[in-house]
Amino acid sequence: MKILFLLSLITGGLAAAASPEITPFKYVDTPAPYEIPASSRFTAKRDADGPDIVYYLSKPDVSSYPIAIVCTGSTSRDSITSVIDIHRYFLQEFLDLGAAVLTVEQWGIDENKVNQEEFWNHYTRTQRLIDHKAIIEYLKSNPPVGWNGNFIFLGASEGGPLVTTLTTLYQDCTIATINWSGAGAWNWREELWAFIQAEPQLKAENSSREIYDAHMNETLRNPTPNEDYMGMTYKYHADALTYPDYEYSKIHTPFLVVSGALDSIIASSDQFVEKALAAGANITYFRIGDMDHYVRKRPEIVEKSFEWLKKQLN
Repeated sequence: MKILFLLSLITGGLAAAASPEITPFKYVDTPAPYEIPASSRFTAKRDADGPDIVYYLSKPDVSSYPIAIVCTGSTSRDSITSVIDIHRYFLQEFLDLGAAVLTVEQWGIDENKVNQEEFWNHYTRTQRLIDHKAIIEYLKSNPPVGWNGNFIFLGASEGGPLVTTLTTLYQDCTIATINWSGAGAWNWREELWAFIQAEPQLKAENSSREIYDAHMNETLRNPTPNEDYMGMTYKYHADALTYPDYEYSKIHTPFLVVSGALDSIIASSDQFVEKALAAGANITYFRIGDMDHYVRKRPEIVEKSFEWLKKQLN
């Protein structure tokens, strides 16, 4: 009996060690490689041919909870990373509010493994939106234990358009949305041009609007993942140029827009808020006078955003 007792302690300890939860971590510049616990990694089938969609889920220690879907920003040739970094970065804030955190991995990435060809062949806003919709539908059909059926959406930069669209599509089960530096009324052509104008080196490389427009028109004519412009594939640009306009009248739940006045797209953000308010949307606008595009680098703004969210949950 003593031997059996000792064995049970050992095997129990091994099981606990093999199934830890994802841990919160706030990186400074470059995230470190992280081994994602198997107990927090899940998959769901894609409608299209291809590998399963990988997603990560962290649950709070409560009996009933909403799920916060967190959408990370854009990716360039030299910065392909897992969504686990943003998952861990804001994990503690959501857990403190009694919410689960879910992030959807991008096609071609699984934890620290990256298939460059697969990633760039499928990296578009639309594909990211399709994958998020697929996971939401999967959750609705296979609800995790304790999930109360409601979502919170948080998107940063490129994740902003995704959570805005998801908010309009899933208005009946959305509690609140936070859009950090990604709420813009302008189309991709205008927002990218504004970004170029704010960067002296990029402005020198795109010396006229005619040259820029010619590049963008070429991406529409030849939406290939094998040609690049401004660090993104032609396929990415062509998709972003044709991403559908927002249906502002379908934003019925509390929606927080956070934008920096020093961001190149601040006028686009201002116009987004104007259009949303005119359509009757419940918009709160944090327009930060001394902030640029990167909310993550402003912990007091992050804290203020989660204080706003806490009020919506109460």
